Amino acid sequence: MRKLLIVIGAFFCLAVTERVDARIEVCNQTDLVLMVVVGYDTAKDRTATEGWWRIYPGMCEAPVDLAFLKGNYFVHAESNPRSTMPEDAFSWGEEKPLCVKLSDFRIPNGNQCREGELAISFNQVDNNRRNSKKVDIFNAKRSYENQFRTQVAGVQRMLSIIGYDVGDIDGVIGQKTASALNEVGIKNGIFGLDFAKIFPALEKVIAEQQKLGN
Repeated sequence: MRKLLIVIGAFFCLAVTERVDARIEVCNQTDLVLMVVVGYDTAKDRTATEGWWRIYPGMCEAPVDLAFLKGNYFVHAESNPRSTMPEDAFSWGEEKPLCVKLSDFRIPNGNQCREGELAISFNQVDNNRRNSKKVDIFNAKRSYENQFRTQVAGVQRMLSIIGYDVGDIDGVIGQKTASALNEVGIKNGIFGLDFAKIFPALEKVIAEQQKLGN
């Protein structure tokens, strides 16, 4: 009986592992806050779409669990206009038009837009990339050596929007960047380089500035 339980437990763990690994992981390799939409085939003539997910610079998210789907997958990403200067606006997706809504949504058939929906372009996740479970989104205008520098560059860009002088946006923590980060950290109770807390805090400051500007 104990041996049977061990076998069942091992099988359950394997099944869970396979399910988790089957998720699409979208990685933001840009210095901008990205908003992401995912599309996936649910029938021969239907492609559902879901969004929007926020992915911060240098970070990865698994926006939706597609473990049991066998059709094509599609991804669209664009910079969050609320935390991006107009000249830095960025969009990723150019192959297949699918329907979306401006706020959080799920559309059962994204091939046919209805009232309140608009068509935007997605890129298909090909079989090799789907098997690797990872979609990297790059900005051809700017790239950085590694994840850490991408995260720092993202912070620098947002700090500059707020009004801090951080020098060059290069992903390197120089004296100006460190000073600005320290000031933001003290105001928001953030200690160290906790990017998961720093990015939302910077977004909040930008939103408050924009509200006061209106």
